[in-house]
Amino acid sequence: MRLVALFLGAFIVYLAYRGYKRNASKPLLYVALGFALITAGTLLEGLMFVILGSDILAAIAIEGVLTVMGFVAIIYSIYAVK
Repeated sequence: MRLVALFLGAFIVYLAYRGYKRNASKPLLYVALGFALITAGTLLEGLMFVILGSDILAAIAIEGVLTVMGFVAIIYSIYAVK
């Protein structure tokens, strides 16, 4: 299931970045950044726990911080960037 989330996240990042390049739209750049952070958090959680054998709480904390940062970037793209 994480692999599906990784591909969907990467696809959304690609589409948002392509929209940013095409239209020079700063909000789309922040949407791409937000989804990149969320996707990276999901990926890093799995890598830290399964491959590196890290503590599950540390893996969840890293994923949570990156997810929150991603959502903040997306909210910023909606309300603050003009």
